[in-house]
Amino acid sequence: MKPIFTFLLFVIPLFAKTNLPISFEENGLYGFKNKSGKVIIKAQYQQTMDFTKEQVSFVVSENKWICIDTKNNILLETFVYDNGPDYYSENLARFVENKKIGFFDSYCKKQIPAKYDFGFPFENGYSIVCNGCESKLDGEHTKIVGGKFGVINRKGKMVLPIEYDSINAIDAKKKVANVMKDQKKITVNLQ
Repeated sequence: MKPIFTFLLFVIPLFAKTNLPISFEENGLYGFKNKSGKVIIKAQYQQTMDFTKEQVSFVVSENKWICIDTKNNILLETFVYDNGPDYYSENLARFVENKKIGFFDSYCKKQIPAKYDFGFPFENGYSIVCNGCESKLDGEHTKIVGGKFGVINRKGKMVLPIEYDSINAIDAKKKVANVMKDQKKITVNLQ
């Protein structure tokens, strides 16, 4: 019995992967077919990525990276990083909604609502967020300027209010942050 169970543990995930839609190109646009070759999502996207084991794909529609499911439902618009959808950091990536930033999981389910003008990727359980800030082009990259900064944890709880001019470093072990407020460097405790 144990060898059969072990075999199934390895084979079922492989079988599930082969049932995922496969990208195809037609007249410069991309869509998806099932493994039998039947079109299930017509060619309509400028670019596509493979469906993940969570049954979501990132595609470009109207010059925006979006996440879709296998039924072609739009789940969210991703934040663009390095010319593609945002990378996952601590199992969360950023999405854009009404020009605000929030965070989503590998199923493209929104985990932290989009209510920040910008949010940095999570690191050691925390993300630095800001409101009133904006992205300014600095050569080929951008930098975040202006506004007030704060810190949230992976559950979206505010652990440092959005009232600081900048947040220079977070010590997750000591649960403190080095910040600038009113042109003074101070260390504050995370809540």
